Amino acid sequence: MGFGQLAFLWTAIIPITVLLYYFFRKKYTEKTISSTMFWETVMKETKVSPYLQYLQRNALFYLQMLALFLLMFALLHPYLKSQAIAGEHIIWVVDTSATMLASANGESVFERHKQEMMTLSEQLAGKPLTLMTTGEEPTILLRDETNVAFIKSTIDKLEVQYEQENLPKMMDFTESLLKGNETAIYLFTDHVERSELPIENDKVTWFVKGSPENLENVSILRFGATSSDKGTSALAQLSNDTAIVKRGTFEIRSMVKGDVIVKESVEIPPNDTLALSFKDLANSPGLIASLNIDDDYVVDNESTILLQQQASQTYVDGNLHQLVTAAFQAMDIPVSSVPTEQLADLSEEAIVVTNQTSQLTASKSPVMLIGRNDEKAKEVNGLITTERDDVFAYTDMSDIFVSSLYPPFQNYETIARVGDEPFIQRSEKGDLVILADIQMTDWPLHPSFPLFLWSSREQMSVNSNDLGTFSPNERKALSLVADESAKEWEIFSNKDEYISSFENGGQFSAPSKPGLYFIKSGQSEKQFAVALEQQEKHIEKGTSFAIGNASQDGVQETVKTSLVPWFLLLIVLLLIIEWEVQRRRGFTN
Repeated sequence: MGFGQLAFLWTAIIPITVLLYYFFRKKYTEKTISSTMFWETVMKETKVSPYLQYLQRNALFYLQMLALFLLMFALLHPYLKSQAIAGEHIIWVVDTSATMLASANGESVFERHKQEMMTLSEQLAGKPLTLMTTGEEPTILLRDETNVAFIKSTIDKLEVQYEQENLPKMMDFTESLLKGNETAIYLFTDHVERSELPIENDKVTWFVKGSPENLENVSILRFGATSSDKGTSALAQLSNDTAIVKRGTFEIRSMVKGDVIVKESVEIPPNDTLALSFKDLANSPGLIASLNIDDDYVVDNESTILLQQQASQTYVDGNLHQLVTAAFQAMDIPVSSVPTEQLADLSEEAIVVTNQTSQLTASKSPVMLIGRNDEKAKEVNGLITTERDDVFAYTDMSDIFVSSLYPPFQNYETIARVGDEPFIQRSEKGDLVILADIQMTDWPLHPSFPLFLWSSREQMSVNSNDLGTFSPNERKALSLVADESAKEWEIFSNKDEYISSFENGGQFSAPSKPGLYFIKSGQSEKQFAVALEQQEKHIEKGTSFAIGNASQDGVQETVKTSLVPWFLLLIVLLLIIEWEVQRRRGFTN
């Protein structure tokens, strides 16, 4: 406890003066007693309880003295010292990506952060708290909240949303919340580099709460399959991010009955990948791959895909590099190579792969354009970034090199870029455009290339029973033909559990948890899959650190809580008691 205004200590003269006056006042009162009949009774009562009698006679004096002393202490501005979170404004950013479910000793990183937030909420000391979660669209759950009970209730309801954290978007969004005063931003995540955090603002300090443990992870990095009249073929790539050999079993189950189609023992080298391929599998509307292995992150040990029975034939322009045809054949997709001049004679149901730009307008069927024959390419340099799109559900583009790009098409949607330059585009009709020749990139050397072609073909194919594959919480406007009796579609899990609903033609929001789902409207039913994003299949060791001007002083500061309001409340209460005592004694005595 301390005092903020010791200069007011001179006010102690007032109660001392009153106390001295009390000592030198007249000690008795002359009274005329007409009878001594009750004298003996009064004296007996006084002798039995002398202290009570004394207190009754001097109650006003003690109440007044106490009120004076309390007033003197109130003028001294007393306060209590306590430890609180540093900063005038507190912002908590909570990573809700799938990697937060990585666990050590039976406790996930996410649950550990929730417990730490519960502890820190008790140290806010009345400071306003803004709580937000990461994702494609950062969400504010609390804004300038000071109610600790409500803060704890919100923390308790936090859940993992499985989608990528998108830290750049989060940081841009956080910048809009700054008010110009000292701000402490707490980032509860699993891993972030110091260089990724903005430190230009002198009034902002970042406190990163990471995961320091060396967590082990083995994942199904990629899984794809295609179906034909001869059967189903599947391709899987398993990744081991640990420094030791990992052994386990890999199995593929049918989506309908759950029967195990393939079960194979696997041994994955340290810090390496293992490719598996299977042919002539039983036909099924979908497949579920599972990896049974000992690691600390089980979310990426299962992958679900839909198999679309398509009659559409795929034709590859004979002018394209042979690696394009080889990539389709690696996924057991039947393709035919045709001369460029015969492309115009193909049926409307065919899928055309070419570099002839004229086919985008001449062909009524979907076109995959790889390169351009009407423009010259220019050199580019930069990392590849992708938007959230179905074609990248099983493809990681971050490690691909592109040396040159063709000019982009106007009014086409860009879904991948090299630096700031468009790399992959999509037209309103559904055509897919890759603005580079095969020779301009090392993409065919990566396992993701045939999976990308397979995924693209599946998206361009027409299938009325499947919606395709979505990323967690992906939003898209869907126009579906529903029964006349129903105006909305309901989303159900594979176990027939109700998830949500949306109006036909309205905004469709995919569930957060990866797996197989259905939408139903009356007698109509369509299926779709939610796949974990590639970036969420790797976990890294994180650390906790502070960066910014205030980081040298630690994460806490001393807060002075004023006691003046409590002293004033006691003084008012004493005045009320004094008034009651005076009223009982009478004001005329």
